[in-house]
Amino acid sequence: MAEPRPRARVDPAAAVGVYVLVLVVLQIFLLTVALDGFHGYDPGLAWAAAGVSVLLAASVAVVERLLRR
Repeated sequence: MAEPRPRARVDPAAAVGVYVLVLVVLQIFLLTVALDGFHGYDPGLAWAAAGVSVLLAASVAVVERLLRR
């Protein structure tokens, strides 16, 4: 029988980097959706994307505050 391999350790800085990258990509996507709603004369879509973007930014601020502790 083969010996079990030791578990690889995850670097916390790499995990935070991936998290930030996902948030930046999501913010860019929300910006394009909001601009599409604005240019397509669909104010509901633009406001919804802007609202989700604000909620995402607020959640990032909360996570940042929690990480500083």
